[in-house]
Amino acid sequence: MSASRRFTIAAIALSACMGAVLALVVERAGEAAASLSESRAVDLRVAEELRPSLAEFPEPPDVRRSPLLLPSVVQSASNDADAMHDRFAFVSPEVGTLVMPWETAAVLETPPPSWSTEVKALAAATARNFASLPATVARAVKRTYTLKGRLAEIAPVALQRVQSRFQDAKVQWPPVELAYVAIKDERALEVYAKSMTGAWQFVHRYKVLGASGKTGPKLVRGDKQVPEGVYRISYLNPNSAYHVSMRVSYPNAFDREMAKQDGRKDLGGDIMIHGKNLSAGCLAVGDQNAEELFVLANEVGLKNVSVVIAPTDLRSKAAPALASGPAWTGKLYTEIASAMTPFKAPPPPPSLLSSLFGL
Repeated sequence: MSASRRFTIAAIALSACMGAVLALVVERAGEAAASLSESRAVDLRVAEELRPSLAEFPEPPDVRRSPLLLPSVVQSASNDADAMHDRFAFVSPEVGTLVMPWETAAVLETPPPSWSTEVKALAAATARNFASLPATVARAVKRTYTLKGRLAEIAPVALQRVQSRFQDAKVQWPPVELAYVAIKDERALEVYAKSMTGAWQFVHRYKVLGASGKTGPKLVRGDKQVPEGVYRISYLNPNSAYHVSMRVSYPNAFDREMAKQDGRKDLGGDIMIHGKNLSAGCLAVGDQNAEELFVLANEVGLKNVSVVIAPTDLRSKAAPALASGPAWTGKLYTEIASAMTPFKAPPPPPSLLSSLFGL
């Protein structure tokens, strides 16, 4: 067989093989395409079943009322909003992002119980009110003393100072009675002690650092007047906002009788001798001085402490004439002058000339 004939036979055989292979490839490709098409049809059916029906949302959501709107997400999800708009053509793109019921919204949290909110609000309000108090008052509010506990804290040192004053004045210790004599126009409070012999002796003169009002008796609550008259110490307050305090027994019987005559109802009260240097109707004598008067009254007993509050030193001066005072002030000042009589006024402090030249 010649070479040309052999070549022709080989070419025909190769062509037949190539045709068979091509036919097989085409057949397999057709089967794969059919299978893929069937698979996609099934997936679409499943997705259609899982997809929520538009019938569940028959009306567009109201921007003002819909709880599905999350304003905090509007600016950060513009792409999602566009996609949602494509799917739900009736939703205006201006309403923002919608969170559907089948989606999880982590930003939606269960609100705290109402009682928890109320308790927190009350605590916050209390903290604000407490923070607005002056520092001295805030410290006083925080602490709670019994009288015994407060005395245990201040009495050891305060009694040493008191006993030293008695010793300097050559007055017997302990006294059986005490008198606190306050003179308003001199802003002074004098302490007198009665010994076992029955004589009143001057012990010490304290300076009044704060006292409001003017000359004249206290008439009604809120007039900021320091009362004038003869009183007692009715109560020792260990938890005063002004260190420690002693309550004066205003109004007394005379105050109530005159108020009845005048037709006055609310006379006020809670007049104190206390620490610090501020006062509204009370007598502020400073913390250390208040401690001394406080422990001294406790040492003697409240029933043995009298308090005289005078407009001026009626032992050596005439009673002041009040232009607009009540008609009964003359009677009041006569009573105060009589109460001051047993207490001999202390000698005036030495002047500079007498100290230098012995005059």
